[in-house]
Amino acid sequence: MYTYRYRELSVALAKKGEYRAALARELRIHPEEIFNLEVERFSLDSRRKGDPKWSYNVIFEVKRQLRATGNHAKGLVAATRETESLGNDPQRNTVPMAGHVDVIGAGPSGLWAALHLLRKGFSVDLYEQGKLVEERFRDIRRFFVDRKFNAYSNVLYGEGGAGAFSDGKLNTRSRNLFSEAVLKDMVSFGVDESVVTFAKPHIGTDRLVLMLRQLRAEIARLGGKIHYSTTLEDIEIKDGRICGIKLRDVSRRNLGEVPSADFAEICPSHWQPCEALVLAVGHSARHIYEMLHARGVSLESKAFAMGVRVEHPQMLINMRQLGRDIDTKLTGSAEYFLATPTLNKTSSAYSFCMCPGGVLVPCASEPGTLATNGMSYSHRNGPLANGAIAVPITPGAEGFDIKTAGTLFGGLDLQRKIEADAYAVGGKNYAAPAQTIKNFLAKRVDKNLPKTTYPCGLVNSNMWDWMDKTICASLAEGFQNFDKKIPGFIEEGLIVAPETRTSSPLRITRNNETLESVNTKGLYVLGEGAGYSGGIVTSAADGIRLAHYAKRSKQ
Repeated sequence: MYTYRYRELSVALAKKGEYRAALARELRIHPEEIFNLEVERFSLDSRRKGDPKWSYNVIFEVKRQLRATGNHAKGLVAATRETESLGNDPQRNTVPMAGHVDVIGAGPSGLWAALHLLRKGFSVDLYEQGKLVEERFRDIRRFFVDRKFNAYSNVLYGEGGAGAFSDGKLNTRSRNLFSEAVLKDMVSFGVDESVVTFAKPHIGTDRLVLMLRQLRAEIARLGGKIHYSTTLEDIEIKDGRICGIKLRDVSRRNLGEVPSADFAEICPSHWQPCEALVLAVGHSARHIYEMLHARGVSLESKAFAMGVRVEHPQMLINMRQLGRDIDTKLTGSAEYFLATPTLNKTSSAYSFCMCPGGVLVPCASEPGTLATNGMSYSHRNGPLANGAIAVPITPGAEGFDIKTAGTLFGGLDLQRKIEADAYAVGGKNYAAPAQTIKNFLAKRVDKNLPKTTYPCGLVNSNMWDWMDKTICASLAEGFQNFDKKIPGFIEEGLIVAPETRTSSPLRITRNNETLESVNTKGLYVLGEGAGYSGGIVTSAADGIRLAHYAKRSKQ
């Protein structure tokens, strides 16, 4: 048998999945002559506007040699079946770890670390300051109505982490064995198997919730214990090693029963011994960064980005990206990926976390602040598209309202300032400052604003009056460039501000071969909160990676 790959095999839009017949036509052989045909990756190819097609990368076997001639079978290459697996990794079982592990945070990295540590025979307690995802849903919907902020159960905190209320994207810049393991786990928890091979998989917030239930049940079946409404307040370090953690029960605060003045008295805390602590707290757990710094754990500043959310009619994006009269029931709603240098190439603007057919939501992790985010449900069939347009901020960058150079918390301080200003401009009730892109470029306040999906109302605002001027200048230049790529981007675009939580401005420094803090033994730091991943899959993969390296130390 001869093994081949065929790259970019084109399949008509209405014939999704019919890749065997398409491959046989390209090879000019009978479909039954193709054996062991597997899809390695497929995507929507919309490079030719008005004529999008499905594109497949496949591997297969035939009984005779094949060759490409001219334009015939031009995607054909000889291949071998790869046998690489995590079981062959020399780093497997190389990091000694106490038999009992405490995991902080039930986002992707924490959940997958707990799951795979349990599968290797470790004992695991998982602590999450928020609630089960079903209860979290109710809290969020209630907040949209009464605007009473719950610091522990919100769009950012709770089972599933911030990713549970996002677009549900599962794509990564580069796939590896760890990310592949995440996707296969998801399939075992009820997610459609196409996520393993589709280039830009997406499941949506509604289906993420269903998956989380199955994942939670599996952790319980393996003997893991999940403690909701329990927050990490402090850690104890002795001789450079983690030895204790202070936890607080915030369940009554989560029910809104405890005034702030009585919090410490009515919400009890306790210390307990800890030999192995996994921090998987997400990129918005600012109190954790401050506590770690106070305890001498090594942190460093890192690049991040801030900007705004923009909304457009989804029909505009569909037309510009796919072409006229394309049936989006076949393709799904169109996305965009935009980037451009700005300010004489000293800065840039780029799209991030674009949500086709999605909705905007308020997100905050602290009282008196406001940030925005986007999310989509599985069908992505809403009338508006939204995406973040962000400007990168590097440690030591000049020109911003708050100095980021020479100070560990400079980036975090800049985030807080913009969020506090947005909250004040919005009337201190979580209404969001908004401005059409057209009037943003003209630096004038709108008389009327277009429809929005943002649930807490909009306030007419000139962003230049309160947002960081360097960010505004970079955004303005970016919008002008994006309008050349997507005509109508300016005329039909609405800004809803701010978008500040693209990633963390801090990194908890770790040894990348052990995932352990560089100066605190027994403290393992994972995911977006540690500053080493971005997105659902890469964060979950970080959790699997830790479990893969870990071996039970002798007690």
